[in-house]
Amino acid sequence: MMVLDEDSSQHVEEVCCGIFERFPVEYLMELARSCSEDVYLLMHRDDRNFIDIYIGRNNKDFGEFIAIPVPKRFAVLEPDREYFEITLKANVALALKGEKEFHL
Repeated sequence: MMVLDEDSSQHVEEVCCGIFERFPVEYLMELARSCSEDVYLLMHRDDRNFIDIYIGRNNKDFGEFIAIPVPKRFAVLEPDREYFEITLKANVALALKGEKEFHL
């Protein structure tokens, strides 16, 4: 079980706010539903304000970028905006901690 301290939690929230300002939750859910391949948010390791979308397989080294999977489960199998957002935030937190196992 992952536990975040207050500073880490605040940082995750700031990063997620930046993501949702650029890519609204509904847009990300629709993208996950409509793409047959996996959808990732690419976040620059040093400049957390740089975020882009990658569609395809995460089978390569992204170098200076962190690939954060956009969860499909709560967009496709069990559509639920709230759970989708929570799961994506959890994936951001895992990515920032350097974890490799994400919620899909």
